[in-house]
Amino acid sequence: MESQPRSNTMVRDEVPSGEIRPVRVLVVDDESTIRDVLVDFLGMEGYDVLAVPTAEQALVALKERPVDVALIDLQMPGMNGIELMEHVCRDHPWAVPLMMTGYGTVETAIAAMKVGAYDYLLKPFKVDEVIRVIERGLEKKRLERENVRLKELVDLYDVTEQLGKSLAEAHVHDLLVETIGVQAEADVVGLWRPSAPGSEVLEEGARWLDASNSAPGLAFLAGITPKVMAGVCTTTSARVLHSEEIAQLGLTTRPLPRSIFCAPLCANDQLLGVLVAARFEPRPAFRESKRKLLAIMVGRAAAAMDNARLYGDLQQTFKQTIQALANILEDRDPYTRGHSDRVSRYARQIAVGMGLKPEEVERIADSALMHDIGKLGIRFEELNKADPLTESEYEMFKSHTTRGKWILQPIRFLHPLIPGVYHHHERWDGRGYPVGLKGEEIPLMARILAVADTYDAMTSHRAYRRALPHEVAMQEIESCAGSQFDPAIVEVFVREMSRQRRDQSSKAERWRALLDPDETPASDDPGPTAAG
Repeated sequence: MESQPRSNTMVRDEVPSGEIRPVRVLVVDDESTIRDVLVDFLGMEGYDVLAVPTAEQALVALKERPVDVALIDLQMPGMNGIELMEHVCRDHPWAVPLMMTGYGTVETAIAAMKVGAYDYLLKPFKVDEVIRVIERGLEKKRLERENVRLKELVDLYDVTEQLGKSLAEAHVHDLLVETIGVQAEADVVGLWRPSAPGSEVLEEGARWLDASNSAPGLAFLAGITPKVMAGVCTTTSARVLHSEEIAQLGLTTRPLPRSIFCAPLCANDQLLGVLVAARFEPRPAFRESKRKLLAIMVGRAAAAMDNARLYGDLQQTFKQTIQALANILEDRDPYTRGHSDRVSRYARQIAVGMGLKPEEVERIADSALMHDIGKLGIRFEELNKADPLTESEYEMFKSHTTRGKWILQPIRFLHPLIPGVYHHHERWDGRGYPVGLKGEEIPLMARILAVADTYDAMTSHRAYRRALPHEVAMQEIESCAGSQFDPAIVEVFVREMSRQRRDQSSKAERWRALLDPDETPASDDPGPTAAG
């Protein structure tokens, strides 16, 4: 290269990387006089100038260090200025590309602008004019960078809002890796998390790959061993690794990334995971400004993951509380032991058959477990008798719906279950209790529980009668569709029970065939089942 960079300590701009340093200008011209004049005058203005005579040397210089302005001559031996301009505009989008020529025509100006030139300088030119064009170009690029940063901040706000609202840990993981992949313009993103709470062993939890360049990313993920991860995760803050540091990680897969962003996800001094994003050639390395932005996003994601974990613990406690209360209830009455579990199973079966959302299915199943919780305040010894209940005893029995609501009311996280507990004895025709709701006035949860509860009551032994066969119970439920029960729910229940019994029959036949191949096939009726 003909001339060495001439630096000046005067600060000219905050460059795209976020550094405060002299603006770097690359001059590419085969005329030594033009190069010398531009190096001298631009250097005196505080620019850091490098001048080379050919486009081929310019490409080498661009690989060694980024530039902020490229002054390119149109006519040069070898690769011409238009071809070099294409390279600069494609691979160095934050550089200001300027075309210089002594043979200006409308056609050449149009050709330069088409490939991305910011402006077009005709020789001979005044140096002051060159400086003004450079300043205008730098201001334009600065505004473009500000717009990009503003968009990134808006996107960051939107994503962190979504992360904060999500209480599903898996959803937080997937959202994080996808967002980092898009925002960081990465080729691959991986998230590793402890294999068990408090464990130092990490396992992959989520990944994102750029569909247009997935092969290097897949190889990179496969090469992340515990030793490599230990080299990546050496600090508690986000950092960027470059070529020399990446070469020391011990990655055996190729190609090696050009740049790696890595950040631990921590909350309350606990490691929740490690996020790693990588860029391969020809993408540029991660810049400091990008590292700061991604570090904010990772911090919000760590808080969201901690919230999701706490919510999961709360949900587990919730389930255990419901089961404990159901066990207490059934332990007092041998005739209803297992009743709540079975009603919950039938209610889940109906809800799934209706195509309800998973969270709604769980809520209905949980309400079924609790539907008789109000019986905790009732003396069973007075109700468990062969004789019909007196009017006062029947009123006592009916009070279990109101008592159940009263028991659950102070427990906030159990409030979603109250509609099923309070209304599961309402009737479709409005003749039920405790309120006398009619038709779709009755909460869907309660309409489902009414069918499930009645079926299990009829097919279970009680003090006043023996269990009814499945077929009799189903006929009774179908005959009460439109009066006691929602007809649509009865239809789903009949369909799902028929399907279940067909499946059980088929399994029974297969077992019989395996155990005794010579035995004559039995009838289609599999006999008593868990449902009947």
